[in-house]
This record gives sequence, C-alpha cells and structure tokens, in this order.
Amino acid sequence: MDSTNVLAPSQFSVPEAATMTKNPTLICAPVMADSVDVMLADVSKAKSSGADLVEIRLDSLKTFQPSSHLPALINNRPLPLLFTYRPNWEGGMYQGDDNSRFEALRLAMDLGADYIDIELKVANQFYDFIRGKTYDKTKVIVSSHNYQQTPSVEDLSDLVARIQATGADIVKIATTALEITDVARMFQIMVHSQCYHSSQGGSSYML
Repeated sequence: MDSTNVLAPSQFSVPEAATMTKNPTLICAPVMADSVDVMLADVSKAKSSGADLVEIRLDSLKTFQPSSHLPALINNRPLPLLFTYRPNWEGGMYQGDDNSRFEALRLAMDLGADYIDIELKVANQFYDFIRGKTYDKTKVIVSSHNYQQTPSVEDLSDLVARIQATGADIVKIATTALEITDVARMFQIMVHSQCYHSSQGGSSYML
C-alpha cells in the first residue's frame, strides 16, 4: 500500500466506472441482510435513493459462501462497494476466527472490491496476511469504534495517527455522541478530512 495521507479528497473518490460527480461529502448506505439476494436488492434501492456507495455487512449474512457470494455482489455492481466483516468484539455478528475472515476480505480484494474495512486492533495482522500482493483497485479502510463515548480532541488526534501508522489508505473513526459538544469535537478532527455520513443513531462517523 502507498503511504497514507490524511484523507485527502482525491484519495477517497468514487471510481469513474460509477459515473457519478465527485463530492466533498459522500453518503454511504449500510446494507445488512440475511441473504445475498436481499443485499443486491438493497444496493439497487440505495442507488435509487441517491447513495454514493454501499457498505456490505458480510457478518449479517445467515450463510456466507465467499467463493460464490462475493462475485455475485461485486460483478456488475451499480455503486462502489465497501466490504465489512465485523467481528463480535467490535460490535459485529461474526464469531469465527480471524483467518477465515481475512481470507474472505482478501478474496474481495482479488475480485476488485472498491473498499474493504479492517479493524485497528487486527490491522497489522491483516496487512501481514495480504503481504506480497498488490491491490491497485481496492482501498483499505482501517477503523476504530467507540460505543461508549466520544474521546477528547487530543485522544482522537492520537487515534488518527495510530490508524495512519498501520498503512491505511483511509481512516475511519466511529464514536458515540452523548451530547452536542461530542459532535463538535468530531468536526474539529474532520476539518481536513474526507467524510461520509452513515445514518446510525447516536454515532459520528469520519472517513
């Protein structure tokens, strides 16, 4: 991966194949469903509703077969896709081992996924897992989630630096806003950042 810059707008852009106008702020629609068929229908709905990209929550699938399900999702996609396979220790539903999860995300990259999300806690292990291959079509988002509070500006700045140090293409921070001043702190961090907003109550997202 190339060395990380702090979320310059040129680095987080919608692929030309999507034929959309570049925007300083992108709207990401999260999709969680029991089956790939429902996910595909929801991706189409997201496009018609004006979303710029869609987050596919692989951990929400009742049965997940990467070798068949990932091509079905990626081939002929109407919007750029972000693949997330969130473990239960980071608020997701996946309860298996990390190697199986890494394999699925690596396959998504092999198939040309636009973005994949990996948690800060295991980011270094994931980069070791994919070492030796070049993925020019996929941007890696390294994410951190705080479901209790929004840290101080100083702690948020330190968190951004820690995520950058992993070699992430894009930084994502999700915090829980308990009061309006929490949102203000996130805006301070986002001043020089490219952002997307995800409609999940009580959370501030930064990319």
